[in-house]
Amino acid sequence: MDDRRKRKPTHPGELIREDLLTEIGLSQAQLARLMGVSRKTISDLVNERRRVTPDMAYRLARVFNSTPEMWLNMQQAVDLWDARAIHGVEYKKIQPVQEEKSLSEYPEARLNM
Repeated sequence: MDDRRKRKPTHPGELIREDLLTEIGLSQAQLARLMGVSRKTISDLVNERRRVTPDMAYRLARVFNSTPEMWLNMQQAVDLWDARAIHGVEYKKIQPVQEEKSLSEYPEARLNM
């Protein structure tokens, strides 16, 4: 687990609110119509009360000419930060299994890394 990061990662909603909407000149309501979602959904997202789901990532990628992976990676960074902030003390108590092979040596495990 990487404990070096000192600042919480940027929530995807903050990027949309602070950069993309103002740069393009779109309102939240206009973005909601373009994406085929409710205005409340967009409001919750840009106010960081909603996570980016795979469905939302595809919609955002289409509207902003990006990739779903970019949006999901941003969300994952926030989620991992939050999990460590909440459960970090517990995580440090967990000891790895001592085996001859580590999990990273299994080919099927590398697909998920």
